[in-house]
Amino acid sequence: MKKSLKKACLDPSLTIHSEVTQPECRKKLFKLLSENSTEKDSCPFHIDNNPFRTVSFKNFLPEEFAENLLAEIKNLNFEFKENDLFSLFQSQDLNEVSSPYIATVRKFIYNEVKVLIEELCSVSFNDQVDLHAIKFEQGNNLLCHSDSLSTRHTAFILYLVPKTWSKESGGNLELFQCDKNSRPISIKNSLTPQFNTFSWFQVSKYSWHQVSEVLEDDIRWSISGWFHSNTPPPCPDPCKSDFVLPIEPIDSNIDILKKWINPKYLNVEISTEIQNQFQDDSEVSLAEFLLPDRYSYLVDNFVSTVWNHQGPYNKKSVYSTESDKKEFKEFLDLLKSDAFAILLSHCTGLSLSKNYEDPDETTYGDNLFGFCEFLIEKWQVGCYSLLRDQDVADLPDRLQLFYHANVHETYDVDAGGYVSFISSDSEEPLLVIPPQSNTLSLVFARGDEFSFTKYINSKLQQPFYCISGYFVARDSDGGIDSKTDEDELNI
Repeated sequence: MKKSLKKACLDPSLTIHSEVTQPECRKKLFKLLSENSTEKDSCPFHIDNNPFRTVSFKNFLPEEFAENLLAEIKNLNFEFKENDLFSLFQSQDLNEVSSPYIATVRKFIYNEVKVLIEELCSVSFNDQVDLHAIKFEQGNNLLCHSDSLSTRHTAFILYLVPKTWSKESGGNLELFQCDKNSRPISIKNSLTPQFNTFSWFQVSKYSWHQVSEVLEDDIRWSISGWFHSNTPPPCPDPCKSDFVLPIEPIDSNIDILKKWINPKYLNVEISTEIQNQFQDDSEVSLAEFLLPDRYSYLVDNFVSTVWNHQGPYNKKSVYSTESDKKEFKEFLDLLKSDAFAILLSHCTGLSLSKNYEDPDETTYGDNLFGFCEFLIEKWQVGCYSLLRDQDVADLPDRLQLFYHANVHETYDVDAGGYVSFISSDSEEPLLVIPPQSNTLSLVFARGDEFSFTKYINSKLQQPFYCISGYFVARDSDGGIDSKTDEDELNI
């Protein structure tokens, strides 16, 4: 049953908190902002400049009004939205909602509040204002982003969280410290939502922030949006592409395969069956890929290795180790070997080695694919990778590899950590690859198909490990070729 509204007049009136409107209080606020000072104890506002300026108005609305506003918000229809960046529930555009408390607070924000912020920041907003209600349930989150888009100038949020909400509840607004290139490199500050508090900050190439995972079985309610300007701040600089040129495989013989790989995958009949499946689906997963003793050896070394965090946070948050460590060198030499490239050629039909001869002449164009790199990574709660603007530009056709280890036997995709493939023209995933222990997954991706690893939430039972890499189509000069034949291999 939807919560009923408290009895109130149909056209409730609102004004900015009385203390904010007093000349002496406004004067102090102007002074603090001009001096770039911090104020945490003076009611009714809170200023924090660490790492960028955020301003909060406490007791923003009359308490009873705020409670009735929340009751109206709870009666709205919310749509669940999820992608690489977030999982949350969003209402319809609040500009189209006519219920009395929402309509009144909208008018209040669009007029008095808008004018106040313009005065405080010496800025002029245009008539565009975005406004939605947002709810985060347990496990929901919003990862690192700057809000910098088009004409956005100032972001704002009115918290309507339960009055018992605490830092331990999760859903905190976390602010990132940037390096000299405006890349977010560490969480510098964490602000806990409080009921009936209105917070705002200017969007910039340094305004990287996120909403941490909601940990309690409760809901983080809010109204949020942006004021727009015809002269918005500059956007963050794009990250450089990760793709590198392919390199030649290491000369080897079949003995290296026999030492590491389950012998069934060295059987010609089985590899033919795998190739048929791969050609039908453009993906295949090879379970129990390594011999048991080799798999145990790898896991033991994974667990005992020192791992270092890798970012930046607007790209990924994961833990890695040096790929040339002696504990992993032999396995990586296997992955980089010509014998392994030939094995994968038999399993896929792709020409991954110049020494591969397709007995059925069922090739994917005349392309020779070369491997580029392999990454060794540890994935635990809080890890993820994100798509960025340059990631959704055309990439080379490629064969992507994922080898997972130490995945808990009761792992569930609700914990995240799976690899998701999407295309540039659809928000729905084309393919989801959940991590499975001692399993090698192979996926052929077109230039307009991209992958990310979904944020891992607190449901994950234990960390797992992944060695990933890719082969890209090479042109005659050894560089990257952009396309293979269009009539073959689609996810």
